[in-house]
Amino acid sequence: MNVGSLLTLTTARFPDKIGLVEEDKRISYYEFNKRVNQLANRLMSLNVGKGDKVALYLHNSMEWAEIYYALSKMGAVIVPINFRIKGQELAYVINNSDTRILFFDLDLEENVEAVKMDLEKAKTFILVGDIPSGRYPLYKELFINSLDTEPGIFVSEEDIHSICYTSGTTGLPKGAVLTNMNVFTVHYLINSVEFGLTRDDVILATTPLSQRIGWGKLVTSIGLGCKLIIMRSFDAIKALNIIEEEKVTNLSIVPTIGRLILQVPNLDSYTNSSLKSFLVSGEAFPIELKKALTEKFPQVKLFSCYASTEAGQVTSMTHEDMLKKPHSVGCPISCIEVKIVDEKGKEVKEGDVGEIIVKSGRRGMFGVIKEYYKDEQYTKECFLGDWLKTGDMGKTDRDGYLYLVDRKKDMIVSGGYNIYSKEVEMILEGNEKVSEAAVIGVPDEQWGEAVKAFVVLKKGSVATQEEIIEFCKARLASYKKPKYIEFIDSLPRNALGKVQKYRLKNSASSLKNCSS
Repeated sequence: MNVGSLLTLTTARFPDKIGLVEEDKRISYYEFNKRVNQLANRLMSLNVGKGDKVALYLHNSMEWAEIYYALSKMGAVIVPINFRIKGQELAYVINNSDTRILFFDLDLEENVEAVKMDLEKAKTFILVGDIPSGRYPLYKELFINSLDTEPGIFVSEEDIHSICYTSGTTGLPKGAVLTNMNVFTVHYLINSVEFGLTRDDVILATTPLSQRIGWGKLVTSIGLGCKLIIMRSFDAIKALNIIEEEKVTNLSIVPTIGRLILQVPNLDSYTNSSLKSFLVSGEAFPIELKKALTEKFPQVKLFSCYASTEAGQVTSMTHEDMLKKPHSVGCPISCIEVKIVDEKGKEVKEGDVGEIIVKSGRRGMFGVIKEYYKDEQYTKECFLGDWLKTGDMGKTDRDGYLYLVDRKKDMIVSGGYNIYSKEVEMILEGNEKVSEAAVIGVPDEQWGEAVKAFVVLKKGSVATQEEIIEFCKARLASYKKPKYIEFIDSLPRNALGKVQKYRLKNSASSLKNCSS
């Protein structure tokens, strides 16, 4: 079984069912599969073969989905690129992945032009859009007189399906190599089992398709025979209107999107009666946000998971679990093994903090990736045999529930004590004036490191640095409280809403504007 076959089989079951919707474009599974086959056959006639690397530098669109499935059927390797990156980071991803062909949107053409001379293997560039630039062939021209028969390429479950670059919260991204089995098991089988999705669901994908959380919904919906609504970019009011018009049953979001929805004026005027579930992933899911979403959407069941590009889905958390164990990220899903280990790789006692390591059979055959592309040393550093070292610090309770404590690299060591930034952030976000916060360690002559907090206040709120420090002092051990507070308008985030702490660390080189 491979990813491309999901579309072929679903088309045979539901040929006339609407499979994808993007604004005023609606396409049945039959027509979608026909276009996918036409594209695959044309690319093969242009000598694009199995194993060739093809990059998608595009906004969310119907075309993105067509290219994804055409490449899947051909056995070409998909390289999804975040449309927000440009310059040397863009050139790095294209070169590091050995991309030969690049599909890109018209409004990203100048970004491509800026790095074109630095590209090593990318020689074919295809413009997606209706307006010709005069410099590149148009995507729509690929369909002219192209056969719509199945490509007929044998693709095994162990063949490489895609190279997905990590979200870059710490600098240059790494290319995570996913096999067809990685994609098939996690995003088709597991999503339907763990989150109760069926062919009758209507899914609104709100996150970038270039990220695993985004294209994962594409695979889930095609495999089940759902209807998938694609948003080019997220807009909360537009999303609420789509939910009502299309009778959306499942909303796939990151916490940042949940916050944006809750900030919509007159939110109560939207009925959203069709909604049955929210699937929340991508970053920490704060308790206050869980409560707010439950209050505003009482008929909706919340599901969340602990997942990553490298590990796939590790745990799942049901609506009931969230009420019972609000600080947990859930229990490991079927076929996933989780351990908490110390620096020497030895499993720690229940309740003790250590690094989370994950295994799901042989690498590349379930959730855990096969390797990092062209990086044998980093692959060696991140794996203990088939066990993936996640870089996350965590602990378990007596019931087997997992709790995230911090990223290993974000842990602060002050005066010999370990301070977990997430613990401090949770306290800060419990202040009625604070919207969100991020905590890092900064150099300190006496203690080695000190705690610095970047705080975003709620609209209309006013607070002093001393006030926030005293609030923390009353709720934390003294050594854990922030020594420095810096108020900022917003936290720097990547495309999935994850806070980019390396940018905060870069900006924290000077402490002259901070209070102690």
